[in-house]
Amino acid sequence: MHVISFLEHLWLEHHQISIGGLQIFEAGKGYLFADKQFDKFKEWGVQIPYERISKAEAMFRPLNYSENGPKGRVLIYNGVGGMGDQIMTWPLAKILADRGYEIHVLTEPHLVMFWHGFPWIRSTVSLPCYWSTLQQFDHHVMLEYISNGYAHDNQMQPIDLMLQQCGIDPASISDEEKRIAPLFTKMEQDIASTLYQGRSLGFYQLACSQQIRSLSPAHSRSVLRALAEAFPEIYWIGIYGPLEEPAYWGESLDLPNVEFRSFERPRILWSLIQRAALCVAPDSMLVHIAGALGRPCVGLWGPYGAATRTKYYSNHAAIHHTDACPLSPCHWNAIQVPHICPPSPHPRERCEPMLRITPEEVVAAAKALLHSADRP
Repeated sequence: MHVISFLEHLWLEHHQISIGGLQIFEAGKGYLFADKQFDKFKEWGVQIPYERISKAEAMFRPLNYSENGPKGRVLIYNGVGGMGDQIMTWPLAKILADRGYEIHVLTEPHLVMFWHGFPWIRSTVSLPCYWSTLQQFDHHVMLEYISNGYAHDNQMQPIDLMLQQCGIDPASISDEEKRIAPLFTKMEQDIASTLYQGRSLGFYQLACSQQIRSLSPAHSRSVLRALAEAFPEIYWIGIYGPLEEPAYWGESLDLPNVEFRSFERPRILWSLIQRAALCVAPDSMLVHIAGALGRPCVGLWGPYGAATRTKYYSNHAAIHHTDACPLSPCHWNAIQVPHICPPSPHPRERCEPMLRITPEEVVAAAKALLHSADRP
């Protein structure tokens, strides 16, 4: 993260969607930027009159929990990933609030809604923001590199690693406290209840934010087709986001129980997922919201270790071909295939364990999961 001050007032009328909610930056005042926001300035290639640029991490005040010590105001930020990482951070906020801290959240504009509805969250602060705003807090829990930002095996589950960073023994916290379901408003519940009335719903996430963790468009569509044909009683919703290319969703599968849909309001999607008979997804938002809500989910795993990431989720069946790569799971956090991958006779665009997944085994895992869920 960077603290930046400008020599002159800076107007970003044409770039405010990319940089966040602010359109004007005041000269002489320090602003805190996430690294990805700071990188936007470089992408634009414009001459910006910086007065000073500083790395922010050394100026944060970390939290070191003491049961009997003073508590105070805490600002939490998880900027290493996207939607799934926010969901995995929810329990930390509740655990700290239950122990007497006043909790606030620092996040990026498109992720603010992920923190709505929790009464223990006093406020959200959206990046970029005045640096002086951060001086109002006693502690800064900055998780920019903690959840999945480095590559090696035997990683801790993210919430355990977060707790450890805050000085809390993860073993002292019950498994139940390490997962938190979203809280919905009446309107969110009502809207969700009017959609797909009388249908048993299945949710399939076509891809995730990183190519190496996703199936190819043709591969992904073949899995969804197999699920729809194997479970005709379930109405399948193929979820895609703004980053997914039309090859995933642009052409119909011509099956009566399948549709492709993008949800501009994720909280409506989550409310619908409460009714899910089954979810199927790569390591993504859907895996983590299904886990938070306790819904059955078949996970399609590549670089990350399924056992680690879903440790506190019930009803999760992982498909993870760790035998496909001697380094699996490597926990590599990048869009492109990492340089550490073993040599291959063919160019790689995706993680080798993902390439080994077949539609038939996804269907088999789904049947086994539903069978186990039906048993008393």
